[in-house]
Amino acid sequence: MEWLDKEFSALTLIELAEIYRLRAVVFNDEQGCTFPDPDLQDRDCHHVFAIEAGQVVAYARYFVREQGLTFGRVVVAKEFRKKRLGKQLMEQLFTGIQRNFPNQPITIHAQVQVEAFYVQFGFKSVGDHFIEAEREHVTMVHPGIEA
Repeated sequence: MEWLDKEFSALTLIELAEIYRLRAVVFNDEQGCTFPDPDLQDRDCHHVFAIEAGQVVAYARYFVREQGLTFGRVVVAKEFRKKRLGKQLMEQLFTGIQRNFPNQPITIHAQVQVEAFYVQFGFKSVGDHFIEAEREHVTMVHPGIEA
């Protein structure tokens, strides 16, 4: 398995197609979400992903927006979910954040069913639950990754 962290302009067309395929399978097929994806934020993101046998099997993107550093679109292919790939994805994500945006607080909107997953990485929930992209979410914050 190969892990990569690339800015949008460095992605190959095949990598981009594989990323969009995985996101469509998870968000549209599995979760039944009709919220538009891809979106225009992809162009301003770092894309962290794992490739196995030519397919993207885990993915997340991180970027800075007006409100600060964030990440999202965290997905793992169904057949890889019992192999601790989510933990590896978070480790790769944190490595990229540490390298590119050290010491910056991180704010995410997490689907409530994975809230406990993010807690194990130092995130704390703040505020009430809300609906975003047709799913119940919660805002979570992390103090940042030290350089």
